[in-house]
Amino acid sequence: MDNLKQLVAYTIDKAKQLGAQDASCSAIHARELELSWRKAKIETLASAGQSALGIELYVDGRYGAYSTSDLRRESVSAFLEKNIAMTRLLDPDPARGLADPKRYENRSNVDLQLFDPKVAELSPENATDICKKLEDAVLTHKEIPITDATTSVGIGTSERYSATSNGFEGSRKTTSAQVFASIVVADGDKKPSDYAYTSARHIEDLASIDDIASEAAYFASLRIGQKKLPSANRTLILDRRTASSFVTRYISPISGSALIRKQSYFDQKIGQKLASDLFDLHDDPLRIRGLGSQLFDAEGMSAQKAPVFDKGTLRQFFLDNYSARKLELDATTAAPSQLVLTPGSRDLAAMIKDVNDGIYVIGFLGGNMDPVRGDFSYGIVGVAIENGQLTQHVSEMNITGNFTDIMLRLSEVGNDPKRDATHQIPSLRFDDVAFSGT
Repeated sequence: MDNLKQLVAYTIDKAKQLGAQDASCSAIHARELELSWRKAKIETLASAGQSALGIELYVDGRYGAYSTSDLRRESVSAFLEKNIAMTRLLDPDPARGLADPKRYENRSNVDLQLFDPKVAELSPENATDICKKLEDAVLTHKEIPITDATTSVGIGTSERYSATSNGFEGSRKTTSAQVFASIVVADGDKKPSDYAYTSARHIEDLASIDDIASEAAYFASLRIGQKKLPSANRTLILDRRTASSFVTRYISPISGSALIRKQSYFDQKIGQKLASDLFDLHDDPLRIRGLGSQLFDAEGMSAQKAPVFDKGTLRQFFLDNYSARKLELDATTAAPSQLVLTPGSRDLAAMIKDVNDGIYVIGFLGGNMDPVRGDFSYGIVGVAIENGQLTQHVSEMNITGNFTDIMLRLSEVGNDPKRDATHQIPSLRFDDVAFSGT
């Protein structure tokens, strides 16, 4: 880390010597290992290390962002000289600038525990062993007609040091590990597939091999014998994977860039009730061992837990400093780190048991949304629910509606967020949702 710190300090000082008024700089060293296993042998193996330097330059009211992997001092100097000259050719933009130094203050001193030496020490041999054991576990599921299976392991370690010319300094050392299984099953002349995965900062927080295999097999089994149902309004149950995807799609126009472009149905809606009381969503960058945890954001602003929706009422946008200045609002942070939806009291099985006529959705198949009006249409796969029981497997159907309307129809939040995922979104129930089929 000391080498990265020295490099960043040199780069900022040199940039100012060469004519930049301000600069924000980060240096990173990272290592990645990716291994996939199929039919009892390694299918792909990639291992790579990378060192890089990135800098944002503020020159005579103009802004430019640049990066290089050549970290020799003489090369960095030439890199800066060239790009400072290039930045001077750009149009001025008064909204560009570093964060207010006051936003660097009050940084939490909590140990987020983002680095695990055991992950950093994992070798290709270790990854191979995990993949082999996972494949063996998958193939024990004789209850489904498995035609193919792929398992994989991804490992990452990184060290990053960042600083700005107006007083911010911060470092970050992380590890991450992911274990993944994909299963293809026979279904007449079709070959549907599904998957399961686990991700964590620490090895001990990963789901077990048997649990990953069982989850992948279960979801693959739901892809067999799928049919369309008649079009109708029904209860919608989203499993936690699909619920997380749905929520992130819903809040995507909450960003500063969308608001600047006038491509957001959240425009001018701060303080308005837009969803059910059950939609109590906050961003928590300080969750211990979280995949998105951070003490400061990309601009150096101190991270803090913040409400996004308070019982259905919109409380904040995601605004970096540029967007905030353009919109004449206060900066928050550019993007969510870890969304957490306040859980309910019941599990998925109990939620399904109460549904007389509905569909349990386990995945989306394409679709689109209008970020201005909030209208959406998504293809779905899942299982019909009849009198509290899962029955016919379903596909080639769509859910259609408007996000503001459907979020007011949220009638239950489960208690089952995926702990080994970035966002903590449980299963969700929505009533009277339009499904189009036959």
